[in-house]
Amino acid sequence: VAVVPSAPAPVAAQQAEGPKGCEFQEDMDYTFVGGRGKEELVKAKSSREECCQLCLRRNQAAPGSCTVSVLSSSFDTPPLACWIKAAPQMGVRIIGVMKPLPKGGVVSCLPEGHGDLPTPPPSVPPSGAIVEHEKSLLSLQQLPAGSAQSARVNAIRDSIRHAWAHYKHFAWGMDELLPISGRGRNRGFHLATTMVDSLDTLWLAGLREEFNEAKDWLAGNLPQKISSVSNPVSVFETNIRVLGGLLSAYDLSKEQTFLTLAEQLGRRILLTVNQRGVTPYTFGGGRGGSGCPSLAESGTLQLEMRYLSRVTGDEVFAAKTMRFYETVQAQKNLEGLWPNCWERGKGKITLGADGDSFYEYLLKVWLQGGAREDEGFLKDMYNNAVKAMQKHMVKKGPDGLSYMGTLSWDSASGSVAYTPEMEHLMCFVPGWLALGAQYSDQRSEVMELADALAYTCWQMYERQPTGISPERVKSHAMDLSKTNTREYILRPEALEGWWYMFEITKDEKFREWGWKTFLAFEKWLWVPNGYASLKDVRSASKNYLDRMESFFIAETQKYLLLLQDPDHTMRLDRYVFNTEAHPLTMLDLIQK
Repeated sequence: VAVVPSAPAPVAAQQAEGPKGCEFQEDMDYTFVGGRGKEELVKAKSSREECCQLCLRRNQAAPGSCTVSVLSSSFDTPPLACWIKAAPQMGVRIIGVMKPLPKGGVVSCLPEGHGDLPTPPPSVPPSGAIVEHEKSLLSLQQLPAGSAQSARVNAIRDSIRHAWAHYKHFAWGMDELLPISGRGRNRGFHLATTMVDSLDTLWLAGLREEFNEAKDWLAGNLPQKISSVSNPVSVFETNIRVLGGLLSAYDLSKEQTFLTLAEQLGRRILLTVNQRGVTPYTFGGGRGGSGCPSLAESGTLQLEMRYLSRVTGDEVFAAKTMRFYETVQAQKNLEGLWPNCWERGKGKITLGADGDSFYEYLLKVWLQGGAREDEGFLKDMYNNAVKAMQKHMVKKGPDGLSYMGTLSWDSASGSVAYTPEMEHLMCFVPGWLALGAQYSDQRSEVMELADALAYTCWQMYERQPTGISPERVKSHAMDLSKTNTREYILRPEALEGWWYMFEITKDEKFREWGWKTFLAFEKWLWVPNGYASLKDVRSASKNYLDRMESFFIAETQKYLLLLQDPDHTMRLDRYVFNTEAHPLTMLDLIQK
């Protein structure tokens, strides 16, 4: 960072005298260079004078414990909050350890002894960025149906750039971006989750400079982070997002850095798996929301671990995790459907949260291995699950749409109760059905169901005022009158289902649904600092949740891109996607 002591502060970042021993810098936030340092919310509602005094007191008690304090703007969450930021063992001098981030309404409080300040980068005022975006959106909305795919692909690539650039700007090295408050946060992982999760999307979008910059940072920083993975971190999420992201980045780029990191993380994950192939919710052995070892936790490691065994030559990864299939088959089930708490013989059965990816991997693990006869039990488990799902979990609503729901089952009494609740997570099912139908003697029947469910997922979008789906639809009521979870948190499953349907059928309607959804995202989710979640998809006012999950770039934007890109190379006879949309080459096609 250049040091220009004599240069005046920009108009948007003028310094002013504060209380004794403190200066203010208007419209300026600070973040840590390389992600080093820590920040703490010290008071939820404060003033700039008080925020500065809090910093000074910290330094009096422990010299150097406050490099800068920052008062958030009135538009942030929380508003007018005081944050203390400390670069460890660096004292209060800012040059070299912190970088400025122009941000309207924010006030930085600089304690005495801060020294020269780094020159802030040029920035487009938020209002200017909004105007430019609205112009761009108008031109995209005016593209005729079936217009040149290159224009659509370029627009989606620009959206990926927008999300990535602001992750880099505000949250580099952290787990995720907070796009409303313009900050990053570590959401428990401390594994630069968005960075790793986004790697293959950057590659497929042709953003090689961004990909290589991330690779260099990860090579220098991720080994220590992997060594320090803490007990409360989810094994499931770490596997699908971080291990899957590293393996896919290696698969596409052949950069040894990613394989080295993946093997390190894979061995850390494998330590949590017991001799029955059962995996706990956390690295410390804790249990998740279901209060039990769930189907998804133990049944969503196999794609990643088999690939890791193939490319490292160490069979332990595959052997240990594949044991779960023998374990679960010995448990009671409803005609091929297991409750989420699979050891209990009763409880909730769903192709939504805590169950979905177990069923997804039955088919994909079989395909990954080359659809071999000796792994035919996986195909049988998949086929049984599909038949039982059709029989018990799919119902026609009063509007004529085909809905999925959940079951409550008790093996002792034989009771089966249906709840009409279709989660957005279940919208992966059309693609799962279509992919498996290519190997079924009932192909036309399965494809008909896949098409019907894909259309229901489209209606979950099209029938909302925003054109964006809620988290779930209850009681077959698309007006959401029966639904209390109306938020959209940037989920990918509908786009995932439509992409598989398009790849298999070449029906243009799926591509058009994807494009209309992209336009809705650009209208409702785009914010100057990234893409934000919505509190209520029925509301015409933009009530945001300050979240940009790592899966937005990793999955949602990837499927948007693949749906529109006629030249992509992600062919279903060569690649299998893990549940976080990370493509991995089929085992028999991996070049040794």
